[in-house]
Amino acid sequence: MILSAYVQAAKPNVIQLWVGIFDIADPPAISFRINEIDALPLEPVVISPLHDKISDVNGKPLNHRGIFRFAALQQATLHRIEIKAGSVHYELLTRSLPDAVPQKLNGSFNLLLCSCYYQPEDKDGLLGTIASQIKIKPHLTVMAGDQVYLDLPSFEDLPETDPQISQRLGEKYRRNWLSASLSIPGLQPLLDRAPVICISDDHEFWNNFPFPQKQLPNTWNKDTRELWKTSARALYNDYQDGMGPSGVLRIDIQPLKMLFVDMRYDRDESFQRLMRSDASVAAIKQWADDLIAAKADCQPAVGVLSSGQALFIDRPSEHTGREVDAEMSNYAQIDVIYEQLQRLADVGIAVLYLTGDVHWGRVVSGRDLRTQRTLLYEVISSPATLFRFPLLDSVKESLNSIKSIFGNNDMWPRHSKPLKAPDRFGTNRRFALKNEFEQPGDQVAILSFSQTGSGIEFQVSYFAIHKDKSIAKSRTTESYRLLSV
Repeated sequence: MILSAYVQAAKPNVIQLWVGIFDIADPPAISFRINEIDALPLEPVVISPLHDKISDVNGKPLNHRGIFRFAALQQATLHRIEIKAGSVHYELLTRSLPDAVPQKLNGSFNLLLCSCYYQPEDKDGLLGTIASQIKIKPHLTVMAGDQVYLDLPSFEDLPETDPQISQRLGEKYRRNWLSASLSIPGLQPLLDRAPVICISDDHEFWNNFPFPQKQLPNTWNKDTRELWKTSARALYNDYQDGMGPSGVLRIDIQPLKMLFVDMRYDRDESFQRLMRSDASVAAIKQWADDLIAAKADCQPAVGVLSSGQALFIDRPSEHTGREVDAEMSNYAQIDVIYEQLQRLADVGIAVLYLTGDVHWGRVVSGRDLRTQRTLLYEVISSPATLFRFPLLDSVKESLNSIKSIFGNNDMWPRHSKPLKAPDRFGTNRRFALKNEFEQPGDQVAILSFSQTGSGIEFQVSYFAIHKDKSIAKSRTTESYRLLSV
């Protein structure tokens, strides 16, 4: 039996645990101790079979998980959690979230941002090694999509029947989530660092989900595509989804009002719907309302918004959106985001957007042309480990080896260079965009926030994931200010 756990992000006064029990048909009862005191969950204990549909010879599910919530009586405090299932123990340390960002002289609130992890390419476990050695301790981890690549390798002979497809996709999740227990590279060292928010993007399903793709035979037939989608959604719910049916999670660390929105899980094929439900739209409007109300009450107010794709990026054509990669701007429902950002800009409230997806890191600022104030920032961290195109990448690496003879080699020959942001963004092209910082290659980032006067100051530290120590080092941006003006 394998017992595993990680902390899912929740409100500052709650500890939310994901607990998995693997390789046993009848899981034993689970008990908890927090800081050496017996602890009872806030809700009744429910252990459910995973949707990987892996079972024993009698057809009984072998893998299970449960979500357990506990009251965290002390905020921003380190907690030792002991989990016991039968004779098996699992321990982890976690720090409950603070209720406020500290003043600059008193430290910082730190958020680890990452996306796009392809486990087969992380052969030496560099992501876990480097991420666990970062001296800045994160309070919160945001995994902004593509935590798994269910559609790779390309032209994989995936089953077209269930439970076979659920089992194959479930094996990929198992490798990523149970990596330490299985003694293989994976996400477990990253999951251990801080409470985690997971947001889905296309590779939680398949490239450019929900559209059929030429390189993915299982997406050509509607019935097979629906079977894959159903299985992938169920596994995402099993392992990653801490948001619930609404597809949104709101966490306030004053004066930050942070909203994490899933804009992939329930996209349609007509370029209309991005979000899961009317509750998602209502939550975005409520987030903006709360920021405006705080500002009206003379309180500092800064917005943080996060999803799985970039905001500051050119809109593809409809044909490109269907055949290659659709952006959020292809969808009519993106107007909800544009409208709320405009409302916030009208009253001088700054917003920071966090994401991944694009396979390079970047910081971009947005200056409001009406007031000449910088009111928008976008921070991207991607990828944690880039997937491999076998033939194309081999050619790139061979050409780079030739260049190295003449002292002109590329540290990241397989990776794309960071794109420049468009000149303008928003309704009526209201914001002038400026590229502030670029980071190529495999990476994770830590954003450090401190309170300064009427707003927030933040820096981004990018950490390269590379076996060469001269490359695997951090680069830190200048300080940026998110003011409530």
